Amino acid sequence: MAKRRTKTRTHTKVSEEELAKIPRSMVLRLGSSLKNHSLSQLVKDFRNVMQPHTAINLRERKANKLKDFIVMAGPLGVSDLFVFNQSEDSGNVSLRIGKMPRGPTLQFKLNSYSLAKDVRKILKHPKSMGKDCSEFLAPPLLVLNGFSVNENTPNHEKLLVTVLQNMFPPIQPQSTKVSGIKRVLMITKDAESGEIEWRHYAINTKLVDGSRNVKKLINSHHNLKKSLPNLGKASDVSDLLLDPYAVGGITSDSEVEDDAIVEIKAEQDASAIRKPSTGPKPDAEAEEEPVQSTRKRAIKLTELGPRLSMSLSKIEENLTGSSKTIYHSRITKSTKEEQALAKKHALNEKLKLERRAKQKANVEAKNRKKDERKARRKALKEGGELPAGEDVASGEDSSDSDAPDIKAEDYENDSDLYSDVE
Repeated sequence: MAKRRTKTRTHTKVSEEELAKIPRSMVLRLGSSLKNHSLSQLVKDFRNVMQPHTAINLRERKANKLKDFIVMAGPLGVSDLFVFNQSEDSGNVSLRIGKMPRGPTLQFKLNSYSLAKDVRKILKHPKSMGKDCSEFLAPPLLVLNGFSVNENTPNHEKLLVTVLQNMFPPIQPQSTKVSGIKRVLMITKDAESGEIEWRHYAINTKLVDGSRNVKKLINSHHNLKKSLPNLGKASDVSDLLLDPYAVGGITSDSEVEDDAIVEIKAEQDASAIRKPSTGPKPDAEAEEEPVQSTRKRAIKLTELGPRLSMSLSKIEENLTGSSKTIYHSRITKSTKEEQALAKKHALNEKLKLERRAKQKANVEAKNRKKDERKARRKALKEGGELPAGEDVASGEDSSDSDAPDIKAEDYENDSDLYSDVE
């Protein structure tokens, strides 16, 4: 079988360093949210927003905890965790955005949300797309509105802006192609209430310069139901281009507003549009120079969903959900209270390190005893003498297994150290 050809001129390989810089995410649902079918659908819609650098087919189990995903996120190169959870007592839905590997974690309260299917029902001309559509092959364009970063901006808002900006790869204006941007994610903050609105749109472009008949001919291959015009009765190409009734006649399509028309520079290879000449060939550098042409296109946004309306509740230092609170929207503490909490957190951290060191020493002691027993059994087996209670066939002590004798107190639970201190 012949070897498949790989393109090298147009398909450049991305280096490992560039791949490591790309932000990757995991969207999870934990706790009682597994029973909420509406919230489960919201998680699926949110994964479509974060495509393509996200775990789109991730499946959670009831036994999974947040620490399980944190442990697996490191080898997979995940940089952002989006965790949806629903409180069993109040029923409120929350969204936590955590930065790997050590935080911080931003917790939001979802005031309201709408699924993608609900958004399509209210649109006159909806656009339905699956998770494998070409629009999801590139990350969306992130647009932040209402966020201000200056000297008077609070630290928690600066941190919020930084976390939101680093959810997607940065855009290089010199190398990024405009035609490659198919979606846009708009995050708007209300200055009065502080609510944050998430909107997800698909970008549609349409040529507006040139004749209507020419545009209909160009776009005819996109719609398989429309047939090409009959050119049997036309004597010249001008009959097709100048006659308004040649290609479908004048339709009732509404004209695009002038505000939505932008000029986009389209670069084409000079050798592709230059006619072959019999004269002397130009220099190689001149042949490679691209020819820039500006064309007018109308841009239209079609909402895909989902919609999120949420408010920032608090910011925590780590990812465990029970670490030091950096910011809280409803609770404010004095300087003395903050110092007391800092001392308490430092004491808890010290106790946790001492306990881990003690556990490690206990495990090493058990392993040493096990190695000594193995060496003794091996020596006795070579000498032909085995004490009572040992298996002659296997050479192992039947009363004591090879597993280290670790008691429950050696692996004491650290859950008391992760209690939330407010």
